[in-house]
Amino acid sequence: MYCKNCGEENPENAVYCRNCGTKLIEEVKKTEIIEEPQTYQNQQSTTTTSTGNNDSSDWMNCCICLVVIFIVFGIFGAIFHI
Repeated sequence: MYCKNCGEENPENAVYCRNCGTKLIEEVKKTEIIEEPQTYQNQQSTTTTSTGNNDSSDWMNCCICLVVIFIVFGIFGAIFHI
């Protein structure tokens, strides 16, 4: 194996050049492999059913919170004349 920096011939298993010290073997960058989660037939049908119910209850909870916030601002606005 020849050094790219100085041209010195080095043993094939050398990591650094024996003449100039340049690293001969480039490190291979590791890539992260992200696996897709495994889903099972029973889990999908259960998840789909519960997700549909949660969407409507989440929407209702959001509306209730907004109404409460408006009421609180209305009370404080009337008291402190903001």
